[in-house]
Amino acid sequence: MAFWSIVLVTAFTTASIVEDSADDTQSETFSRKKRQACPTITFPCSRMPNVCANIRNAINLGKPTRLNRITNQILIRVNRYFSGCRSLARIPGYNCDEYPFASTTQGGWGAVIRNVPIRENSIQGGLLGAFYRRYNIGNGCCFNVALGP
Repeated sequence: MAFWSIVLVTAFTTASIVEDSADDTQSETFSRKKRQACPTITFPCSRMPNVCANIRNAINLGKPTRLNRITNQILIRVNRYFSGCRSLARIPGYNCDEYPFASTTQGGWGAVIRNVPIRENSIQGGLLGAFYRRYNIGNGCCFNVALGP
């Protein structure tokens, strides 16, 4: 009986030590991820000049270039609703572009909006979606926005 008691106590103690080590490793990994630089998406302004003009205008008005993604579709819809796009005059062949993006915590109320050609908005959306996937930009993750030639 004494032998089993010793084994159980030892097993319990060992499990406790292993668990603590795993927690430290996870914490270290999380901390390392947190310290990593945010990736940058550079939009090709020659392909989407109106979208870039809106982003440039927003940045000049003080909107941030470092954004944090949100993945909750309801929150993204709420951001779109409060961006002001619904109050923008509808023009055939154009749709509303907002910066900061609706898919970021900085989006929504106070976004800078502008009608841009549908094609340009589609290019921007495609590039942003591919960027999110390529760099594994998950909920809350940061990224930077830059404008290219």
